[in-house]
Amino acid sequence: MAGATVMVRRSARLLAAATLSSRSPEKVVPQKRIKLVPAVRVRSRNCETLSKDEISKKGDGLEKEAKSEDTSSGSALDASATAIVAEVPTELTIELRELRVKQVALRVRSTKAEKKLPDREMEMKLWELGFRHVAGVDEAGRGPLAGPVVAAACIIPASVMIPGVNDSKKLTEGKREELYSQIISTPGVIYAVHVIDAATIDQINILQATLQAMVGCVNKLTSKKTGESVPDYILVDGNRLPDGFSEKKAQCVVKGDAECHVIAAASILAKVTRDRMMLAYDKKWPEYGFKAHKGYGTSAHIAALLKNGPCDIHRRSFAPLKDQTLITDNDVMG
Repeated sequence: MAGATVMVRRSARLLAAATLSSRSPEKVVPQKRIKLVPAVRVRSRNCETLSKDEISKKGDGLEKEAKSEDTSSGSALDASATAIVAEVPTELTIELRELRVKQVALRVRSTKAEKKLPDREMEMKLWELGFRHVAGVDEAGRGPLAGPVVAAACIIPASVMIPGVNDSKKLTEGKREELYSQIISTPGVIYAVHVIDAATIDQINILQATLQAMVGCVNKLTSKKTGESVPDYILVDGNRLPDGFSEKKAQCVVKGDAECHVIAAASILAKVTRDRMMLAYDKKWPEYGFKAHKGYGTSAHIAALLKNGPCDIHRRSFAPLKDQTLITDNDVMG
């Protein structure tokens, strides 16, 4: 019985030994040490002053230095890591430089676009055709609920260029006033304005009133010496010529106040003239706030209309006054 027990124990030990011997032995991989000290020597501030080739050479040198310092089994991995870290500042610097170049170019293009002012190209072509006195015509005040529509015409000699002249809508009130004074005081400049009041606008409609104002200001362009009509060609802002203008000696220029120097000057003259009139009306009817909105249909203006009703310079043919009775607060209370 004892002998049988010993045989069983030996069989168990042999079976266990056979099981262990059948397994593949596990390999113990030594942990590799990564040294990144050489890579730290490449600093971003140096990359700013080094060229691409110099930075590349610097990275190669650091890679060789890393290989010589570490000859262990992990040296190849050390060199690879060093090379990767050394190359990062190079690529980053190149991208940053390219980004800076693009930003500068964008700023230059934006600045040029912002500073693009109406030129005299159209006038020059007409001068070459023999037209000596080219007039520009524009209006102000087609859209407001109150006040007149004003048109202006002017002729600027070929020898004169007034800096800063632009579409009046793109200028501040102060800049418009400054340019207005400069335009009318420049020697050789001939100009005229014509005003159509609100009552006439209601009678003939705003389009006809605007065209009539344009004809009126051009007819006033006369020579101070001879008293005779001066313009021999007319450039009109917009897409429609007044009936009084010959198609052979006049043409429409869509967005002319943003393209043509002499039309832009006329837009300033018309706008400033009308704004000054609205400031005078504000003193007579301060309850409407004409000083702030110049008669345009702002919420404050509409509120004033609802409270006080229309005054003498309101256009009855314009909404909200057209075809309806405006009920005021006073009417409700009374």
